[in-house]
Amino acid sequence: MGADDLFQQHAPELNGYFHRRLGSPELAADLCQEVYLRLRRLEHAGGGPPPHYPLHNPRAFLFRIARNLLIDHLRQQHARPATVALHDPDLRLESDTPTPEAAASSAQTLAGVQAALTELPDHVRQALLWNRLEGLTQREIGTRLGVSERMAGKYISRALSHCRAWLAAAVLLLMVVATAQLPWRVWGADQRTAAGEQRVLTLEDGSRVTLAGDSAIDLNLSDHQRRITLLRGRAYFQVAKDPQRPFLVVAGEAKVRVTGTRFEVRRDEGERVRLTVAEGEVVASGVGRRLTLRAGEQVHWSRGRLGDPRQVDVGRVLAWLEGRLVFSDQTLRDILRELAPHHPDRLLLLDRTLAERRFSGTLNSRDPDAALSALSQTLPLTVRRLPGVVILSR
Repeated sequence: MGADDLFQQHAPELNGYFHRRLGSPELAADLCQEVYLRLRRLEHAGGGPPPHYPLHNPRAFLFRIARNLLIDHLRQQHARPATVALHDPDLRLESDTPTPEAAASSAQTLAGVQAALTELPDHVRQALLWNRLEGLTQREIGTRLGVSERMAGKYISRALSHCRAWLAAAVLLLMVVATAQLPWRVWGADQRTAAGEQRVLTLEDGSRVTLAGDSAIDLNLSDHQRRITLLRGRAYFQVAKDPQRPFLVVAGEAKVRVTGTRFEVRRDEGERVRLTVAEGEVVASGVGRRLTLRAGEQVHWSRGRLGDPRQVDVGRVLAWLEGRLVFSDQTLRDILRELAPHHPDRLLLLDRTLAERRFSGTLNSRDPDAALSALSQTLPLTVRRLPGVVILSR
């Protein structure tokens, strides 16, 4: 399905989404048009919807674009974004977004939310989630379920009565999870992937950039220099040789300069950056230091300061390109950190002692639910799923 067909299929729903949140049919139409334009730009860059790369849920991809545009619009209007992603007029976040772990104050509360939702009949639960998490009206829900508007309202009321004690905590958690600590610059990145997505971009010079999930870059290609700014996540670069135009990757204070080679750069929270060289030579620089690295070497930056290089197994580091994550006696905390960009939902580990349990083996990053199942067969790990969140505990 190309960009035109995908947009036309969901255009009425997108328009309703914007109209409900902005109260203006003119603004809704403008943002719908911007969704279409952004979709076309992604398609032409080789990063759009199928057939350019596989999408398990094209509708979710389209609404992720819409949600980002809505947040950008509200930011320009000096509105708070934290209440946008999952809208409930009775729930507001008045301070900076806390971490999801802070929002999930107890495993008992989250287990209760899951139990309450699980006990509902499928059609009643779906009506509630569509209404509270996607903002659909009773009429829209009725159309989807093939029932009257009045009956859809009864479904929602029944669900609310059943799990009212848990609902506010669940919606608040999901609002936090959906917008947790994503800098504004990342929202406006030239290319950005969602968790669970992997995208290959071919630049105008023939270089290729593979973005892992939950990653973002800005592009600046001129006649004199090719500059990529890694804002978040990890990217693998296959650089076309051009001695007249050096290729520069910037991640905070970390800088990598090449003319033609293959390497990966990863940028984590806390301004930690890692470079792994797969082929050729690169020049790495940080605060007060500059190094030349060769194939098979890796180096870290911490808050801009460049460390010492070391030899690594490049095939293991780059296994994510082939859908594999390879671990050797690593803690569950570290494993989940590696798995998180490949899973479309937020992973919440609620047991600190379990976080230190160790695992060795290979997990399938292209099927992250199967990866979690494999972990649960080896470790005393229980996996509970809520919409948008996976709760991990004993």
